[in-house]
Amino acid sequence: MQQNIPTPMKKNVSVLLIANYRMVQEGFKLLIESNKDLTVAAIRSLDEKIDLSDFVATPDVAVIYLARHDRVEVISDLLRLMPDLRIIVTVAGDNLDLQATALELGAVGIVHEDQSPSLLIEAIKQTYAGETWLNQVLLDRIMKRNKPSRNSDNRGFGKFDASLGTEQLTKRELDVLKLIGDGFKNKQIAQSLLISEPTVRSHLSSIYGKIGVNDRLNLVIKAYQLGLLHFPQPSSVV
Repeated sequence: MQQNIPTPMKKNVSVLLIANYRMVQEGFKLLIESNKDLTVAAIRSLDEKIDLSDFVATPDVAVIYLARHDRVEVISDLLRLMPDLRIIVTVAGDNLDLQATALELGAVGIVHEDQSPSLLIEAIKQTYAGETWLNQVLLDRIMKRNKPSRNSDNRGFGKFDASLGTEQLTKRELDVLKLIGDGFKNKQIAQSLLISEPTVRSHLSSIYGKIGVNDRLNLVIKAYQLGLLHFPQPSSVV
């Protein structure tokens, strides 16, 4: 199985911007292109049909602005057209259902409109490099909402096989997994465990293969389902 190894940053990461409002479109374009490593390849509305012939080269990352009643299925439409596209959703308000659906359809990052603009730039860079960009409290809430009951068929974020050989994870791999569950990025994991970033990536590749996933988001989801990660106590959730 091919693993989703973080991609080295390249100059001029190509961004597809999708939003329904002209002010949002222009504001996001100015913000994104204020960073010398990012270029907006195209701007589209949510209802516009997108064709690969529109681009000289396939975009690397898509940033989609979604309000409460916007069509979230644009995510799956884009991924059918461009399977390797990394999708970040910027959301208005605190609509948990919309955010959960965005993740289920394949988004790898969620940024709220009231967060610092610099976080959107960082999210683009991190997701392009193969990371996910999620608020840990949000992920906990979504996972709790979708946590399968004993009598369920494990719907919500896909089925999983409880017989997977997770006992084959080494102690160091479990250490890496726990830090991923805490929201740590590769550099932070390396610093915490006193190892190099290439070693972290090597551990991640091994964990992906043993648990049967291709990316960080699905790793966290399946690790929760398998009991390898645990929900925080209520007092720790804000």
